[in-house]
Amino acid sequence: MTVTGQKRTEPVHDVSCARKLRERLLAHVHPDEPVPPAIAAVIAAEIEAHCGHRRLKCRRLAAGWTVAQAVQAAHDLVEREGLEKVGLTERSWKDWEAGGLPSAYYQDLLCRLFTTGPVQLGFATDYSPRPDTAAGDAVQDVAQAGGDGPAVTGQLIVLAEAGVGRLFPFAEGTGQAASLTGGLPLFAPGITLGSGGLDLPGAMATSGKSPSFLSRQPPNSAEAGQIPAWDAGQLASGDTVASVIRLARWDVERRQFMAASSAYALSVLALPDLDDITRRTAAARTGSASVSVGQGEVAAVRQMTKVLGDAAAELGGGHARHLVVRYLTEDVAPWLGGRFTESTGRELFAAVSQLVHLAGWMAGDEGNQGLAQRYYAHSYRLAAEAGDAELSATALRGMAVQAIDHGHRAAAVRLSEECVRHARNLDDPRALAYYKTTLANAAALDGDRRTATSALAAAQTAIERSPNTPGESWAGHYSAGRWAHESGMILARLGDLDAAEDHLHHALDIHGLDRRRTRAIVLADLGQIHLQRDDIGAAVATWHDFLDCADGIRSVKVHDAVQEMRARLDRLSGIAGVEELSERAAALRISAA
Repeated sequence: MTVTGQKRTEPVHDVSCARKLRERLLAHVHPDEPVPPAIAAVIAAEIEAHCGHRRLKCRRLAAGWTVAQAVQAAHDLVEREGLEKVGLTERSWKDWEAGGLPSAYYQDLLCRLFTTGPVQLGFATDYSPRPDTAAGDAVQDVAQAGGDGPAVTGQLIVLAEAGVGRLFPFAEGTGQAASLTGGLPLFAPGITLGSGGLDLPGAMATSGKSPSFLSRQPPNSAEAGQIPAWDAGQLASGDTVASVIRLARWDVERRQFMAASSAYALSVLALPDLDDITRRTAAARTGSASVSVGQGEVAAVRQMTKVLGDAAAELGGGHARHLVVRYLTEDVAPWLGGRFTESTGRELFAAVSQLVHLAGWMAGDEGNQGLAQRYYAHSYRLAAEAGDAELSATALRGMAVQAIDHGHRAAAVRLSEECVRHARNLDDPRALAYYKTTLANAAALDGDRRTATSALAAAQTAIERSPNTPGESWAGHYSAGRWAHESGMILARLGDLDAAEDHLHHALDIHGLDRRRTRAIVLADLGQIHLQRDDIGAAVATWHDFLDCADGIRSVKVHDAVQEMRARLDRLSGIAGVEELSERAAALRISAA
């Protein structure tokens, strides 16, 4: 073991990003309970991988401490265990987080404080053949065969008490797992962790004997509270209708959170079964289907999607999602298996695609990104089988936005490019602006300024020639106000804060967004832009308006915006108006689900 300070070359995110990661990973841990060391280790690894901080800082952020609180915790530990008195100060701690190396005594103290070792705090390098894991963790070498793709081998680390699993790939040419920063989310489709342990789909096999916790789950034997294993492979080659109804019924019965993955999103691009409706129509003429489906049923699906979608846009996706899912399973499911002409079947599939997309949007807006991803995937398949290029592009856009929000740059660019490709022959300028703006956002995230600005200019040209009356589809409702908001945030990502502020004011003042949830998010973003420009008075005033809109909305985006605002306000104490705003935010009635 060699003692060395940890070097860092990657860009660092703001600490509010780490706070959000911590909140999400601790969603199932009671706030009054101490965070188990194994879970703290996973949180710290996630922060290091996503935010780029050095490991000591990652450990502190995983614990939820400020520097002052960490220093006090160290002094408390010394007092409690009767250790040698120390003169630890905040300045010394900040020096260590900046890359300084503590003395041997302080290294020992910090390891005691975080119940870990010097390697995990960035003070040393471990050259042993296998990384240790915390007591109680299950470790197993596995090999994952990804269809026709290359096999992924690695060390499977399952934190049973946290319900967290990750696959850490082995470094090429060694028998050693690469670092925690390379961990792949283990709760990809078909992988479950319930009371009986971990279940892997058939594509995964252990490299040695299977331990007691490692087992395969039969396709139709998902236990209550577990992610359905059939979801792993059924979508790519199975019956889309049967698959989406199984997903919705599982959603009604269990409401379990799933993890999203870029691999699942990209797998959706496999060619759908474009002849499915033709076969269904022929089978229904000779079969025993008892329900006759016509334009009335198609119109009913469209009307219900509009009514429930309007409510969600106003109050957030956490409201009434159960109504969407029950309508899909109890009313729409018999129609999908009924008798209809081929033209009616295509209209029905297109209408149901929009309903399923709404279920996905609502699931994502209440924080269940994996479930949202699966609904988007089924929406895409239904739209493609209906021959509707616009709805296909819209479903792909939903997954592209997820990839952007989670920082999966390659998947975001690939999905947004595919989205634009699907829409290349559409005549609706609103739809073209909708998809081009998504590509601009993905390109900006990927650091491709030329593509981002080119796509943004094309989107602006399209939105400026769009009709005043919105269409009926998701893309048809893309307004100049929504474009101004999205383009403003893209410009902010590209570093043009002046233009970003102009666009957000344009969204609010010129084209006034009438949905509470949408307006709240724009106000939250505008407050952040003001703060980045050092206009604290404007930021505080804008955030007061944001809180006026946000009260009572059930949306993870609004919830996260409140938490991020509060994190920013912590650094502005003593400035006029900040204390009052902080008190309002603390008392706000808002939830992520």
